[in-house]
Amino acid sequence: MKKILGIATALLLCSATTFAQVLPASGIQNTVSASFGLPLDNVNNANREGVRFYGLLDTLQARFDISVFTVEGMLNWGALCWNPVDAKFNTFKITNTEITPYWYTNHWSQGGWWTSGNTASYYVNFLMHPFKGVDLGMGTRLDWVVGPAPSSYGHYWEPYAHIVQGGLKDAAPGDADVVGYTYYANNYTSWYAGNTRASLAARYCYKDILEIGLALPSGVTVSTPAFNAGFKLHPLDMFTIAIACDGIVQNTVNLYTGLNFDFDVIILDAWLGLNMRGDGNTLFPNTQNAGRWGTGAAITLSISQIGLTLRPEVGFTFYNYADYSNAWYLGGRLDWAVGKQFVFGAWSSIAFGAENINWHNVDSPVYKATCNWNGGSIFDIRPDITFILDKHHSFTVFFDYQNRKLYNNTIYDVWASGLYWTYKL
Repeated sequence: MKKILGIATALLLCSATTFAQVLPASGIQNTVSASFGLPLDNVNNANREGVRFYGLLDTLQARFDISVFTVEGMLNWGALCWNPVDAKFNTFKITNTEITPYWYTNHWSQGGWWTSGNTASYYVNFLMHPFKGVDLGMGTRLDWVVGPAPSSYGHYWEPYAHIVQGGLKDAAPGDADVVGYTYYANNYTSWYAGNTRASLAARYCYKDILEIGLALPSGVTVSTPAFNAGFKLHPLDMFTIAIACDGIVQNTVNLYTGLNFDFDVIILDAWLGLNMRGDGNTLFPNTQNAGRWGTGAAITLSISQIGLTLRPEVGFTFYNYADYSNAWYLGGRLDWAVGKQFVFGAWSSIAFGAENINWHNVDSPVYKATCNWNGGSIFDIRPDITFILDKHHSFTVFFDYQNRKLYNNTIYDVWASGLYWTYKL
């Protein structure tokens, strides 16, 4: 049972590994999924109403460590369709795709891809380790994470993926369905302003005590320079502090601080992020570009005697523009190893979005059209059951349901279900 519990715990802790990449060690992993449901995108479109079969998706990942080099890559392919479940399946499209099973209940054309359930259709990373503790990397998805942040548990193509920050979108109130997403720059090889994880990066790690890194993200130019930096200090077994910046020397720079307290059975994570947007270089520009800051925390409780891992988390977003209220979410993930081959898991969350006080101000020119608007809410629940056949094969059945109440009180009920087959070598 402890071995089964380790599968869930590893997903929580892999980002703390000194040389962690998308795949934490050499090997091959293939994930095949088939899914169906009622999608969020165009859910009220008369031409797309009803339950749909989405087809098949295959994600192949491989990592090789040879001498001082590490090479890894991923391809996400699909035999996609958009058919009613009672129709003939005559519209399959085989393509390299960004779509994942997570996409169908989370994609929204507004709010940015990083909160909409998309993933890159491929990644390729090259790393060299010329000296002990030194990494030089170039890649499209260098996952160099220095500290904790709101979790999605797995990558979007993996069977345990769930919505981030309760499904809140990255936008100002009224510009997307339920808003209040804060970006936490703990992955210093990402560049939020450019919507990319492609970077040229270097870092130095002294054992598991210190990490210092710099990254030059894809998309920067001489006229619009930017770079990212990360720092992690682990002076004691029970304590880690991390600091990172995204987009340094630009007025859209994002700051991050994270703390980790490891008490063996209980792990406490806390994080703070400042998204400094706007027209000027001030720390908190008071503009409608909606600069914001957020904070949150999570507790991971592991009880190996009964094979249980529980991780509740909470987060708050505060807009710098005075007319916008705050947003918040509460969520949690449960993994329970039942017997030697089954793991029952579930994620559930509820989120409440930010609103504009002018919607309720009788003196505002928009009051008549917006007086009934509010921040909206999202309730999500995603149970899953994993059957571990052997050390190579596992099968996961999932069901994801969301009730989304938009700021204009429109309600969407969406869901998806399906099967994953994961092979690891």
